[in-house]
Amino acid sequence: MLLNDGLFMDDWLVLKPRPDYFIDIDFLLNGAGHPIFYSYDTFANWTGAPVVVMVSLALAGIVFGAVCLMLTAIRLDLLDRAEAVGFALIVWTYPGYQLWAGKANAVYVFSFGLLFVGAWLLTLAFSAQGWRRVLLRVACACLFVLSFALNSTVVLYACVMLGLFVATWRSGAVAHGFVRRAWLAAWRCALGYPELIALPLVYAGTLGIWFKRIGLYAQHYGAHLPTLGELASGWKAFFDAGYRDVVGHAIRAAIQVPAPFVLAAVLVGVALLLPRPGTEATALRRATALPLILAVGLFLALSSPYLIAGLRPSSKHFYESRHLLLFGVPAGLALLAFKRQAERWIGPTAAVAMLFGLGSILWIGMLWNDYVFMQARTLKQEALTRSLADRIQPTATVYALDDRFFDYRSRDVPFGLAEVTGMLRLAWGNQPFFGFALRAERPDILQEMEWKRVAPGTAFRHFDPSGPQATILLKAGSGAASDRALVRKYYACRLLARCDVAEFLAQLAEVKITVGPIAGILPLNGASEDVSPGR
Repeated sequence: MLLNDGLFMDDWLVLKPRPDYFIDIDFLLNGAGHPIFYSYDTFANWTGAPVVVMVSLALAGIVFGAVCLMLTAIRLDLLDRAEAVGFALIVWTYPGYQLWAGKANAVYVFSFGLLFVGAWLLTLAFSAQGWRRVLLRVACACLFVLSFALNSTVVLYACVMLGLFVATWRSGAVAHGFVRRAWLAAWRCALGYPELIALPLVYAGTLGIWFKRIGLYAQHYGAHLPTLGELASGWKAFFDAGYRDVVGHAIRAAIQVPAPFVLAAVLVGVALLLPRPGTEATALRRATALPLILAVGLFLALSSPYLIAGLRPSSKHFYESRHLLLFGVPAGLALLAFKRQAERWIGPTAAVAMLFGLGSILWIGMLWNDYVFMQARTLKQEALTRSLADRIQPTATVYALDDRFFDYRSRDVPFGLAEVTGMLRLAWGNQPFFGFALRAERPDILQEMEWKRVAPGTAFRHFDPSGPQATILLKAGSGAASDRALVRKYYACRLLARCDVAEFLAQLAEVKITVGPIAGILPLNGASEDVSPGR
């Protein structure tokens, strides 16, 4: 994350790679309904170093989120120290979410972290008195509101509120009986913490009134009541993308390239062996089935909002994994349940090492593999942008990228519309370019973009698909290699000064531009009257 300064997919729509690069992020307010995202992106661009700001946000979310998760679990006596460290590692190194190096999506990571910081402050406020209690509760409310930038954190927020109810219930008098005790606990929560009860309702109302989704975004988040069949297939899609594919890819990667996993084993060993497991477990820390039940329930709850909106993840396209950020929590709960069962036979230390240790090793090894892919993608972008900038712009504004850089030894995901268009504007200035990857789009892409650019609240108002056309042929140059080899050589150039970075990028790709109608693409004047937007 620290060394990757590339932009990916929709990053190009909201962040400026250089100060004179034109963007229009009003769609975040007037179309997408993301006022908190708008605030972060506006601030990042105002600083002149948006990439640095976004990377800092992501790192802050990871560090503070992990620390506060551990502190909260230990303070509430839910986990011992070793379990807390292992659980935090599983949650915050979860590789099902492949956009850890993404820039605009750093707001997701930061929001996720803020939720745990808010939960930690809430545990402090629960036993505080006077002005300290007031200040802690105000801070909690502010952090929870900011965490709602990632809408699905509302599900975890509901879990925090459930935890508050349980804590209030446990502090009640046993003599009242279960039902009366539960009723009194609910009443005390509602009266004692009205701001937290009203928070998600006020936030949802604010979005619905002043920042309502319109146009493309209203269609993209097309809420509907899914059938049982849709729920079942949707949950299967989330399980496959979030867990089955991740474990399968991790095992294959560990067999093919074991070095990252060996290094991960050393790091995880240090992290897990330092804290000693608790010797006297409370009733909650002895529970074995409860974490597994919570894992299943939380998995179903976290995926349901996406299924209601008609969204599903994919492990094949890194950008489609953005729906999976929170799914490290169910994974951590499941491993916690298995660990507690295993420690009955092999002891707590061995159980922590076997379950949390092995899981963290697979997670971190996969994170490195995904990072290598993202860094190689950045190098490919830079090579293409530099090659375009070094030549005179042809008399065209609509470009199809015929990407033949693909190497069979490496993973390949076609560039998105925003990426190709962004590279064109970065190379040749702020003109109404429209670029797309030829093998990633349908023949009616020009008609589709014409529809999108005039839709209410659109992010594509400055994309013009009606101009003269050309095709960019991108082929591997003499310096091309597999992703791992490219990244190794790049860091040898950048960090160890073993070669010139500009020369390295110049050898990476061969670019040829042919002006004229794009083969296989329907002309814009032949637009169909019935063009529906693609997702």
